[in-house]
Amino acid sequence: MRIKPITIVALIGLIIAGVSFYSDKVSTSKQTTVADTQAVKASPTTPPATPNRELKPNERFIGTAGLYITTPEGMTFREEKAVDDPGIPRTASFYIEKTDNDEITYQLYGLYNISNSASNDSLEKSKKEMDPATVEDITMGGYKGIEGLVLGQKGRYMTVIVKDGKLHSFSTYPPTAENKEITDQILSTISFQ
Repeated sequence: MRIKPITIVALIGLIIAGVSFYSDKVSTSKQTTVADTQAVKASPTTPPATPNRELKPNERFIGTAGLYITTPEGMTFREEKAVDDPGIPRTASFYIEKTDNDEITYQLYGLYNISNSASNDSLEKSKKEMDPATVEDITMGGYKGIEGLVLGQKGRYMTVIVKDGKLHSFSTYPPTAENKEITDQILSTISFQ
């Protein structure tokens, strides 16, 4: 049986196309693997997004900050994240609020700044915003920090800690003695993963 020259050319063409397709696929796969590895290296170190233990009643887990916190009965909880263009979290924040006739009577605002480093100097800078007569050293979840009353238009009680080189701040509004007591109770429930 004799094979026609056109069949040989077609067969060679198919072999070349198959080898070319396979080599492109392998090359693309390697490029994707390298890009994925680089993306992992470029992303900041953040705790897993899921808790490593079962949550207690009314307890919330803010995965980006690795923080557990309990919301009192009758209050609402919401969480927000600010993300950079490549999808890397920049900040994580949460609110615990109580309202009366659509007016906020209590608000605890927590902010975790992922993208900026912090140190004890950050605590000293935070003190400058506070009324010196109200500044106190505190410990929260095993980490040292400060708290005090911030005066002015955006008056609030503020608590700040530095954990693993990152700043965690907690602000209470309106800054009343009753609201500070509520915040002290909520902050006493904080633990970290």
